[in-house]
Amino acid sequence: MKKLYILAAALVSTASFSQVVISQVYGGGGNNGAVYSNDFVELFNRGSQAVTLTGHTLQYASNSGSFNASNIQPLPTITIQPGQYYLIQEAAGNTAVQALPTPDYAPVAPAVILSIGGTNGKIVLASNDTAVTSPTDANVVDFVGFGSATTFEGSGPTPALGNALAAVRASNGCQDTNDNATDFVSTTPTPRNTATPVNVCGTQSINKNQIAGLKLSPNPLTGNVLTVSSNSDVEKTVAIFDITGKQILSAVTVNNTVNAAKLSAGVYIVKVTEEGKTATKKLIVQ
Repeated sequence: MKKLYILAAALVSTASFSQVVISQVYGGGGNNGAVYSNDFVELFNRGSQAVTLTGHTLQYASNSGSFNASNIQPLPTITIQPGQYYLIQEAAGNTAVQALPTPDYAPVAPAVILSIGGTNGKIVLASNDTAVTSPTDANVVDFVGFGSATTFEGSGPTPALGNALAAVRASNGCQDTNDNATDFVSTTPTPRNTATPVNVCGTQSINKNQIAGLKLSPNPLTGNVLTVSSNSDVEKTVAIFDITGKQILSAVTVNNTVNAAKLSAGVYIVKVTEEGKTATKKLIVQ
């Protein structure tokens, strides 16, 4: 039983929304009309706990191209605090414009330096150096398709970028519905680093006792319909995370049910919000 308690605690800790996302992408660095001298990728911890990335990579591909070794950039081991940004400097252009704020990581050749498309492309934060083939790959931490990218999270890519435009995640990096088209806007780049004041997403703590009578059924789940019930019949917002902390599903209950067809077999953490109260439960899918 002790091992089970430890596992449950670890799962809840993971889903305490220690989530690192790509919060900004800029590929116009040093081009004619550019705002900054270098391309950059900005990461952000939108969760409630510090996250250490070990063995992670950034991967880049053109709008319709494939990810390959020449555009897979190993990242150093880094720890990002809740609400903290992390700035990664990429390729420089030929136009003399202002430098980026001090980057937290600036690879130097022969290390891989990404030359990001100024308008269209795909950028991925991955948990290892295996080339990504799809936004649903197991090693994908976050996937952003921009402009005319043929693969992306959700309903479509972000709006097109430009020499003076970056893809910037909404709500200062806090919004993540796994839909590039709605989670990002194309606007003036504002690169932020670890020295930028922290921006902690939300203020409520996660307390498993806050929603009276909260129940997931069936649990283990063997079909496609998950019932999320409590002592109240009001509408509930449900977010489901895998054990790495990646959000897999976001939905609002309909008659206390959620379509869980996209969940494969495994262990998940379900975050439920009801009338401003939040709670988490473990879910097993068979």
